[in-house]
Amino acid sequence: MNMEDMKLPEFLRTNEQWRIGDYLPNITIPNYEDLKLYDLIDDYLLVAALSTNCAPCLPAMKALDAFIQKHPYYKLIMFVVTDEHKFELTKMAFHESARLYIATEEVMSQQIKVRGYPWAYGLNSEGQIITIAHAGRVEFLEKLAAPFSRFHKPVMVAE
Repeated sequence: MNMEDMKLPEFLRTNEQWRIGDYLPNITIPNYEDLKLYDLIDDYLLVAALSTNCAPCLPAMKALDAFIQKHPYYKLIMFVVTDEHKFELTKMAFHESARLYIATEEVMSQQIKVRGYPWAYGLNSEGQIITIAHAGRVEFLEKLAAPFSRFHKPVMVAE
């Protein structure tokens, strides 16, 4: 039997994760048929993924909220894997300016290719992944957002 004939059983196969340089797919935002991911991108977009069934996600929610309050001008969305009731409760944990979208595990694992929570991507204006980070602490989020800080710094004009 050659190597091509030896395929791993489905339960042993791992799906590839996105890497820096890949393009996140332009998925339809769950529960918003007319809204696509790329519609939310101007110069860049930070995309975080959380689950209400994830122990590390509780401190990550606090970190994301602290990041949002410290940097309210950053373009950040969060996909939350949960049910409708828990989603409403989750929204209350964040500043009113936070942009949260409910998502299914299927969308997160198959389309966004998140393999664990909390996770985040930094996308450029074309939807290309520029940064990837664990989204559990403010300092990780700041590293994720660092390449996009140039969109928020005043530009010096020569006189």
